[in-house]
Amino acid sequence: MLVSAGGIARAQSPVGVAAVVNDQPISIIDLVERIKLIAVSSNIEMTPQKSNEMAPQILQQLINEKLQMQEAERRGIEVTQSDIDLAKSTIEQNAGLASGMLDKFLEQRRVAAGTIEDQIKPQVAWQKLLGTMRRDVQISDAEIDENLARIESNQGKPRNRVQEIFLPVDNQQDSSKVYQTAQEVLKALDQGADFGGLARQISASTSAPAGGDLGWLYAGEVASELQLAINQLEPGDVSAPIQTIRGYYIIKLLDRRRGDAAAITDTRLDLYQLFVPVAADTPQDQLNAKLAVMDNAKKTADSCQALANVAVDLGSDLSGEMKGISPNDLSGPVSRAVGGLDKGQISDVIRVDGGALLVMVCDKIEKSNLPDRKSVENRLLMERLDILARRKLRELRREAFIDIRI
Repeated sequence: MLVSAGGIARAQSPVGVAAVVNDQPISIIDLVERIKLIAVSSNIEMTPQKSNEMAPQILQQLINEKLQMQEAERRGIEVTQSDIDLAKSTIEQNAGLASGMLDKFLEQRRVAAGTIEDQIKPQVAWQKLLGTMRRDVQISDAEIDENLARIESNQGKPRNRVQEIFLPVDNQQDSSKVYQTAQEVLKALDQGADFGGLARQISASTSAPAGGDLGWLYAGEVASELQLAINQLEPGDVSAPIQTIRGYYIIKLLDRRRGDAAAITDTRLDLYQLFVPVAADTPQDQLNAKLAVMDNAKKTADSCQALANVAVDLGSDLSGEMKGISPNDLSGPVSRAVGGLDKGQISDVIRVDGGALLVMVCDKIEKSNLPDRKSVENRLLMERLDILARRKLRELRREAFIDIRI
């Protein structure tokens, strides 16, 4: 195949047709413009060689989009200009562009007008079609319970924030070709391509519009072969192609949070600390007097405001509030002193460098670290719809007349 973003080579197609899908053509110009769009979106330096290497996968994507649009039209699904404008606005936000600047941005980079809308239309149409399938997908309470139990059992393991690029294998005979495409994607990433931009353009996952970002994942939320690969990555690393029964994944680990086997809940404290400075050479009688004041405050203060009033009376400038703090972020002595306290309770006097402290818990909020049932249900629903979507696309390809001419 000879296709170049710098010039069109029409090896076998004198009329400039790259493929025909049910009597509707995809021109070589369509293919070249899409390659240019991918290069701009993903920060790829698209040499003629790289263009030729990526062209087969991109042509397959254009064929899929043509099939998706045809099926949507057959079912009476319409894509309005409002739908397109909303999608373009989302792209602008993701790219950090000012509102309404996407078209100008692409024009300045010599991407033909209409190329981005030609990509958006089938994406929106397909999402609307999938919306009609939602009613056919039922997620049982037992499935949700099973997922939550698995996540809770893995609570002590790290949580990972990852991005994905998914390249499906619809026919096992094409597995080696898809693997080669995955290798080309890796090569582009090694040369500075933007992972999120590539995911938006070529990933076949429902996460593609979000740049492949899957958010924070608990152990047990992804297939075992993907979890194994994620565990071997450090933040910033990109995996080699991971083969599954569905296709090939490329995973990027964005960040990792270490797990805590006991941290099924996330505790946040609002505290008030009364600090009384005590110099190392303070005479014993003065030290006793200061400690007596603190003991009295402990016995009489029935609220954080009352403790704050004591601080004002003492002229304690280093006293004050701490809001939304995790017990893990406190120093050892303070953390141990307040760890077992409930809202409204006050600690014993805590001796620290340079003085002594009293700490009262003004508020205590405990929130489960586990995803809620609705989040689990939505994730399972999206996975199921993803499977239905690929199954439907395979069916459309089997029934279609597809003539690739380059």
